[in-house]
Amino acid sequence: MKLTKSEFELLTDIGYSVKVIELYMGRVNVGVIENPDANLAYTGPCGDTIQLHLKISNNTIIEDAKFQYIGCPAAASSGSALTRIVKGKTLEEAKKITDQDILHELKGLPEVKLHCPKLAVTTLKKTIRKYENGRERSSYLE
Repeated sequence: MKLTKSEFELLTDIGYSVKVIELYMGRVNVGVIENPDANLAYTGPCGDTIQLHLKISNNTIIEDAKFQYIGCPAAASSGSALTRIVKGKTLEEAKKITDQDILHELKGLPEVKLHCPKLAVTTLKKTIRKYENGRERSSYLE
């Protein structure tokens, strides 16, 4: 999919950075991971949804991350930025990622879309929590 010059100018005029547009148009890390170690879908207050899929090695390192979404370009680019940031991080490092980290990676969003990085970070934290809770329960069964 390509944008016309006027579509590109419209997006930049309302506050989307070139980085956001590149991530959105390139569909960076949009997709699924077959047999993920962790996955969770979360819908934010605005109605946008991100489903995060993580491949975790040695129960500690995020080896791969992909996501699916229903929402706007800001939600999509926030998911892309998040998945780029978390790859190679430990779960403990990933838990410390903030919406400000996502905003820094994106280099600009319209003010009305500043909730989208928070949606991505909340989805990540809930996904990690679900994974860790599942590991705790399974350790009682071994």
